Amino acid sequence: MAFPTGIAPIQLIYLIVVFNSVALAGILWRHRGRTGAVPLLVNVLSTGLWAGSLLARTVVDRGLVARVFLVIVFLSIGLYLLTLLVFTLEYTGRERFIRPSIVAALSIEPILVIIFVAVNPDGFFFDVVDGTVEWGIGFWIHTAYAYTILAVVTMLIFGLLYRSQAVYRGQIAVMLVGTIAAWAANSVYVFDLVDVEVSPVGFLVTGILYAIGIVHYRLTDLVPIARDRVLDNVSDGIFVVDEQDRLIDLNPAGRALLEDIDPAPIGKRLESLLADYPELWDEYRALTATRTDGDSEVAVAGGHYHLRMTPLEDGRDRHIGWLCIVRDITDRKRQEAQVERQNERLERFASVVSHDLRNPLNVAEGYLDLAREADDPEPSLDEIEQSHDRMAAIIEDVLALARDGTTITDPEPASLAALAGRAWESVDTGDAGLVIASETTILADADRVTRLLENLFRNAIEHGANEPTSQADHHAVEHGPADGSEDTTGTEASERSSLTVEVGTVGTDGTGGPTGFYVADDGRGLPDDGDVFEDGYTTNPDGTGFGLSIVSGIAAAHGWTVEAGESEHGGARFEFRGIETGDDATGSTPRQPADTNPNGGS
Repeated sequence: MAFPTGIAPIQLIYLIVVFNSVALAGILWRHRGRTGAVPLLVNVLSTGLWAGSLLARTVVDRGLVARVFLVIVFLSIGLYLLTLLVFTLEYTGRERFIRPSIVAALSIEPILVIIFVAVNPDGFFFDVVDGTVEWGIGFWIHTAYAYTILAVVTMLIFGLLYRSQAVYRGQIAVMLVGTIAAWAANSVYVFDLVDVEVSPVGFLVTGILYAIGIVHYRLTDLVPIARDRVLDNVSDGIFVVDEQDRLIDLNPAGRALLEDIDPAPIGKRLESLLADYPELWDEYRALTATRTDGDSEVAVAGGHYHLRMTPLEDGRDRHIGWLCIVRDITDRKRQEAQVERQNERLERFASVVSHDLRNPLNVAEGYLDLAREADDPEPSLDEIEQSHDRMAAIIEDVLALARDGTTITDPEPASLAALAGRAWESVDTGDAGLVIASETTILADADRVTRLLENLFRNAIEHGANEPTSQADHHAVEHGPADGSEDTTGTEASERSSLTVEVGTVGTDGTGGPTGFYVADDGRGLPDDGDVFEDGYTTNPDGTGFGLSIVSGIAAAHGWTVEAGESEHGGARFEFRGIETGDDATGSTPRQPADTNPNGGS
């Protein structure tokens, strides 16, 4: 093909491209702080350099000067390809690939091309025969490399167009058409469909489209990948659901929430994904019953979550699905529960000071007046001492309520059987017996759980026995093993004991582990009226009424629920739910509780 000389139309096009690139570069310079603006600026300047060099070759097409302009042409091509790729990587959020080592590697080919064009050994790159250029193997290798870069750029932009929101599609379409226009214009010249280099025609189209993109679509202001970064880094789970309740998109936080349910959830119906969580599915159906924004809170799998549903519509205001945002509020709920418990403890303290302590104090003052007037003050002094002892017991229990009600932040694995055995040793059990029905390792504060069990055992001994408890010297090991292992003489013990207390596990989670534990006895059972966990509630005139309040506070501090009811033998049964087991969480030896003193008694 012949180099064009004196062809006014093509020269005019080359000139327009030069001015267009300079104008665009001026606009981009003002936006050089924006994402992708600098490589795009260099890119449009390279098109101007390319067109300017071609314009010069229409005037000087032979000799050393012509060779220099040819070198500049391929230099501008190399700059164009490199900066186009860098801009596209930035624009599509793949800056991690823009490293000096990668840029240096991509620069090798353009440098080699410039050298081969300048030297052209044995016609490796081109040969001129009678004014006609015959391209050599080097040129076709370069063309393959260039078209590979253009193909990668096109696919990256097309992929972004496919997954972007409507607000960005105009500017992305501008990018895509502009790239294809330059590619197509170059192809018709390379493959001899025209006799002149018309790549600048494509650049002219590209320049016009870029101008539209910058002015109308805010090409350098609205970067679509910024939205992707936000979605990828936001801590809330974001889910997009179509009208058929199929999950069609989600962010990494949402994928993490569903990881244990289904590692590949895209395209599946929520009803099947949430089959094991019917309460969550019911909440979703309630929120999507009407096409309005809605939110709610739901407790599932030991956590608390805030759900917000927003209807999605297309450009014609037709409903096409739902945007669901799921926020984990478990920590917030725990903090709220902790604040609520602290307020309750303050109210308890005020009640104790104003009522529970005032009564024995008034009694002591009354007997003190009698002692002053009586000839024999000894009986009054005994009553005063009892009142003081009662005040001391109340103060000790109130301190236990305050200490044991704080939230557990560092639970450790502990053997439930070992804790029960240790607590049993700390209580005067008389001739009662302890049976460990089943064993597990729980994540808990061992010392507090020991106090919880002590109070339950003491409550059973003092209130549950069918007959007065023998005060004979029977040690705990005669009725239940101190180490908490299963009582091999449990049947024999139950036959000869006035009361049997049983500790075991309840429920089964997804891994086969228990979800709770219970403490039950075969005594008289609980009274029919009144809340046994209420502060000061007692049927024993000598009790403080705080023993079971302490139990409730310790359970709440662990995040457990506790319910009181009747055992299968007609006695009392206390059931704790929401425990975490440590059998699979750690292989370490369960922690043994520290030495404790019995706290409280109802």
